Formats: sequence, C-alpha cells, structure tokens
Amino acid sequence: ATNNAGLTQALDWLDANKDSPTLDEPLEAAPAAAESSAAAEPSAPASDGQAQSLVCNECQKQFKNEELAQYHAVKSGHTDFAQSTEAVKPMSEEEKQQKLAELQARISAKRQRRAEEEKEEQRKNELLRRKAGQDHAEQQERLKEQQVKRELDLQRRQKEDDKRAEQRIKQQIEQDKRDRAARLAKEKAERDGEQAPQQGEPSAPSMLQAGLPRISTSATQTRLQIRPMVKIKGQDGPPRPLTGVFEADQTLKDVIKHIRKELPGVGHHFKLSTSFPRKDFGSQDEGKSLKELGLVPNAALILTE
Repeated sequence: ATNNAGLTQALDWLDANKDSPTLDEPLEAAPAAAESSAAAEPSAPASDGQAQSLVCNECQKQFKNEELAQYHAVKSGHTDFAQSTEAVKPMSEEEKQQKLAELQARISAKRQRRAEEEKEEQRKNELLRRKAGQDHAEQQERLKEQQVKRELDLQRRQKEDDKRAEQRIKQQIEQDKRDRAARLAKEKAERDGEQAPQQGEPSAPSMLQAGLPRISTSATQTRLQIRPMVKIKGQDGPPRPLTGVFEADQTLKDVIKHIRKELPGVGHHFKLSTSFPRKDFGSQDEGKSLKELGLVPNAALILTE
C-alpha cells in the first residue's frame, strides 16, 4: 500500500485507514497519502522557519501532512488547525512495533465484528425463511381443512335432501292410493246410481301440484340438481347447487355442456356421480341418454375434480 516506503509509512497508512470498509480488499496501487507521507517525513526541524507539520489546536495532535490532518478532521469534527515548524518526531523501533501491534489488534477486532455481523444476518435470514415456510404450510393446512369441511357439509345436506325427497315420495304414493280408491268408489257409485261418499278432508296436493316430478317410467323429462364439491372461480363462499330440466332422451354429454355454460369457473376436467345409489359416470357414459343412466324423472349429481 505504501510502495515499500518503510514501516513508518505503513503504520501511518494503517492508522489513517483502520476504519475504512475496504481495508481487507487488495490494493492495486499505493495511496497518495503514503507517497506524500514518505516525502514529507523530516528528521529534524527546518532552520529557515518552513512549516514541517500541522497541529490540531483543539486536541494538540500533530500531523506530518495535510491528508492525515484532513482525515483527523473528518473523524473528529475538529476544524482548528495550524502550521508548525516542528517536524513530527520519527518513532523508535519499539514504538513502531507497539503501534503496529495496536493497529493489527484493531483490524483483527474489526474483522471479527464484521464476521459476527454477517453470521447474525445469516441467522436472521434463515429464521425468516423458516417462518415463511411455516406460514405456507399452515395456510395449506387451513385450506385443506376448509375443503374437508365443505365436503362434509355438502354430504350432510345431500343426505338430508335425499331423506326429505324419499319421505315426500312415500307420502305421495300413499296419497295416490287414497285418491285412486276414492275415484274408483265414485265411479262405482255412479254406475250403481248411488251418491258418491264425501271425503272428510281435502286430499293433499299431488306431486305435480306441489312442484315435484311424479315418479313414472314414462316420464319424458327429468329434473337434475348438480351439487359442486369443488371451489368455483368467481363464486364467494360455498358452491351453490345448479338445477336444470332436461329431456329424458338427452345425453350425459348435454348435461356436461350445460354445466360448463352455467358454471364457467368450474374448469374443463370434472367428474359426475350419484350417491344414492352410488355410481360414478365416466367418458363411456357421455353418449348414453339420461333415461338409460337411471337419472329420470329426477336425480342429484355430485360434481368433483
């Protein structure tokens, strides 16, 4: 760093640059401070009164050149300097060795602090990385729990709907039996010339009057309810069921087209199945009619991925 100017110049340079952040970096050329220091180092005060050094009037420190004085001003904030005809006394070998040891100790301590700071920064970065990974895992677990909860709720609602539908069908069958018996009794009374018996109470509304499809093997239409069990883009909260009326001779492929049209956020890859009785429909069933698949006069289809 001092172009081999000597130990004194090397100590001066180390003292002036001991706090530099680039102290550990290799130097390609000697700094100008070393050359001016070597050139300005006198061995005795001049006899003609020429200035040989600079003195800080605030702390009385003596500097052999202007660069060292400027460096001191930057580090200490002192601004009051004066020229002196007294040259800086050269250090003895013992003082040089002591000064060198002090500077080496400072440099070593600084390097150690820098290594500890880097180690601490690495530790903090590792903690942040682990925390981010943990947060991601917890988020995935919450999403999984929510999906399971939605599926369980949908299955529960499906069972309740199936149970209510089964009960309504049984009630309607019994009512149809009573209506048929009353109609036969009325026709018989008319044939015999007798008055038809009066019913005490009006019969319950028929299935068609109640807005429910009548169970019949000759039905030409079917009412399908599609219950999504997947997250649908564009919908907030649990997926809403989709209901539609189809002709009995329409195919499962027509139902799939209807789903894609009404629920564009569901994607192009999904499966359809029934839960009561359990049956999964595949690509081989898309060309079959709804009547062939047993989905007439009504059915509930489960939509899954």
